[in-house]
Amino acid sequence: MEEQLKMGVTEVEEDDEHDSKESVLQRYFLQEWKLVKSLLDDIISNGRVSDISSVHKIRSIMDKYQEQGQLLEPYLESMVSPLMSIVRSKAVERVAASEEILEVINPVCIIIYSLVTVCGYKAVVKFFPHQVSDLELAVSLLEKCHNTQAGTSLRQESTGEMEAKCVILLWLYILVLIPFDIASMDTSAGNNNYAGGDEPPPLVLKILEISKDYLSNAGPMRTISGLLLSRLLTRPDMTKAFTSFVDWTHEVMSCMSNDVVNHFQLLGAVEALGAMFKNGSPKVLLSVVPGVWNDTSALMKSNTAARSPLLRKYLVKLTQRIGMICLPPRHQSWRYVGRTSTLGGHITADRIETNQYNNYRNNDLSNFDQEPDCHDEEDMDVPDIVEEIIELLLSGLRDTVCLKGDTGYCCALVCCKRHWSCYFTVNLLAFR
Repeated sequence: MEEQLKMGVTEVEEDDEHDSKESVLQRYFLQEWKLVKSLLDDIISNGRVSDISSVHKIRSIMDKYQEQGQLLEPYLESMVSPLMSIVRSKAVERVAASEEILEVINPVCIIIYSLVTVCGYKAVVKFFPHQVSDLELAVSLLEKCHNTQAGTSLRQESTGEMEAKCVILLWLYILVLIPFDIASMDTSAGNNNYAGGDEPPPLVLKILEISKDYLSNAGPMRTISGLLLSRLLTRPDMTKAFTSFVDWTHEVMSCMSNDVVNHFQLLGAVEALGAMFKNGSPKVLLSVVPGVWNDTSALMKSNTAARSPLLRKYLVKLTQRIGMICLPPRHQSWRYVGRTSTLGGHITADRIETNQYNNYRNNDLSNFDQEPDCHDEEDMDVPDIVEEIIELLLSGLRDTVCLKGDTGYCCALVCCKRHWSCYFTVNLLAFR
């Protein structure tokens, strides 16, 4: 019997050696999924985490699949939806004390955030609740988390404060897409003498205040806050709030300080602007391009950028997106002209078949009509700013400071990504 077991183990090990890494991970995850499912069922049935060791056990299992996050995607909905239901149910309990609510939410958010790190935020946020009424709940919950300081920054000793903030910011990242005026959803607008018009409602001001604070953070909250602001401030009803935020970023980018906190705030401001120029529409962004470009080009030539490869990476990303916004739209030189016909009741079946055959036979290049102005687009006026942008991107290709000497893998990775951004954007600009 023992010999048979040894032979079976040997065969499994040999199969693991010959199989691909993905197939091996998939095989073992199917075995570990039973343990994860039982732990999650216990948490969901109790409505809270009764034993913190179960959270660490789930997180340790998820961490194994950092390189193969797609293996977890079929199970995401069954994991994320019930856990976020616990978060939402606690957010509704406004009468309860903040400490009691966060004591339940924080361990749950550790599990959700571990899924975000493995599968990416885009795959996870699809299963977050997104009712219109959840917007105020999420903002009030974020305020409670914001007023609580994390006791430790060590991941092994984390009690979930940072993870809870990240999860709620991602929740708001989905909720701010509601297709209604946010002012109409804000029940506190009447109590705060909200004047209306272009003024942002109190709910938006709360999000802006907290997100600006998180832009000075050195952790993942900085990136997620930038994503949230890019979705919120590029809405059509947030014009004044967007202009006010751009003015704030001008102050941050113009302040040359060696303070560490100010440096992280500078990174957050540039990263947030890059996200806005990626997600926003040209109609919203073109009005602020001159000011943002002046700040970007001046900062790129400063000593602050010379000392920070990460800042130069964010500046290159922002530069490439400014360039794409500045280019006039290029229409295709062809247009497909659809053909419509009305068939009366007097047309026989033979006539229908004949028309179908003729339409199929004539479905060639004659259906693609050339625009009369297609040749004039080759002589379109390109803004002068585009030439400056291309010059900056080409200078970014020559940036090899983080590849000299033993600077480590992370620094080299930043440089490679920055070079790829330069190559990619120069190709796009040249094609346009």
